Amino acid sequence: MFMNDAERAEQIRSVIEMKLAELSEYCDSVQILASWNGMDDPDNTHSTFRGFGNWYARIGMVNRFAEEESAKIQNQVWDESDDCTE
Repeated sequence: MFMNDAERAEQIRSVIEMKLAELSEYCDSVQILASWNGMDDPDNTHSTFRGFGNWYARIGMVNRFAEEESAKIQNQVWDESDDCTE
């Protein structure tokens, strides 16, 4: 079934809401970030983010994720630049 961008976004939001409801049985705070390429224009990236629970905990998780991923990338760049043969 082919969906346009609006239909696909609504489907993704619906799935996220279902998963948030499932996780609410086990978790105090959850933040979900999702992105996808457009169907109408594949070069167009769409995103959504939903969550529940303590706002500060959710923002803290997002910041920690960003910091850890940034550190991984910086370590990879450093490791690759350290391969000098001089």
